[in-house]
Amino acid sequence: MKSFLTISLVLCALTGRAQELFPLSEPASNIPKGALGVRLYSEAYNEVGQLRMMSSLRLMYGLTPRLSVYLTGIASNHHGRKMPIEFPFHNTPERGAHYPYKFNGVHLYAKYRFLSLDAERRHFRMAAYGEGTYVNTTHHETEPDLEMGDNKGLGVGLITTYLKGRFAVSLTAGGILPAVYEGGSPDPIESLPDVPVRVQYGKALTYSLSFGYLLLPRKYANYDQVNVNLYLEFHGKAFQTAKVDIFAGQANEYFLDPSRYPTALQKGYYVDVSPGVQVILKSNLRIDLSATFSSMGISYARLYPVFQVGIQRYFFW
Repeated sequence: MKSFLTISLVLCALTGRAQELFPLSEPASNIPKGALGVRLYSEAYNEVGQLRMMSSLRLMYGLTPRLSVYLTGIASNHHGRKMPIEFPFHNTPERGAHYPYKFNGVHLYAKYRFLSLDAERRHFRMAAYGEGTYVNTTHHETEPDLEMGDNKGLGVGLITTYLKGRFAVSLTAGGILPAVYEGGSPDPIESLPDVPVRVQYGKALTYSLSFGYLLLPRKYANYDQVNVNLYLEFHGKAFQTAKVDIFAGQANEYFLDPSRYPTALQKGYYVDVSPGVQVILKSNLRIDLSATFSSMGISYARLYPVFQVGIQRYFFW
């Protein structure tokens, strides 16, 4: 009986803040202590006749009432096993090239909520997060991305979330320090070995502003009611120019002139907009559907529109 009451209270809390379970952003709130969340997520877009896909399986656990940790495995067909031929000047990025769908690596994320100002039907919360990835894949653009498994690296940031009644808003700001990539680019002469390449991707500032509104139910009667939430999220980055080193580690090693880089390796910024809808069944099974469009600037790491789907469920011990 005690376990049933505990689970009921947790489900009530999760449903009560449903409008801040943003499809593409993390709120400052935490997973309840001892709860295990499982999330399947995928995104796809069309790239010159090729369907680019990224899929992930995430395990989420509430270590304490204030600290949550996530472990995510990531697979995609975004890039090949080697850099493009004559990288970075020829066909960078390689639009429409066929790449194998493969496992890229893992992403580790931790979030600590350090401020909670709670009242009836409203709260204000702040949290700090840290993240890191270990992946084994090439990346053709200077823009780093840890959560999608494009880069090795570390990231930190702050999340601020405010909820009142049916409306929630969340602001996130952070930074990414990508690791150096070392690999090879095929020599134009097929009989020769690959050209060693070292790439330092650009450091980046990340930012997002997310809005959520609880559309249904208009009044709660029981845990089995269907929840429907509407979202509008803005996500962006500002990133530095990459540094590319050809024949890395050899006597004829040299750094390329950044002014000669293709646009995808130059510094830039962008803001994307993502409308979405979410359905929560039985107070626990969460289904997210959203689409992303370019708003300001542009990301060369993807083409638009990008379609996203997520399914998530919590388990209580």
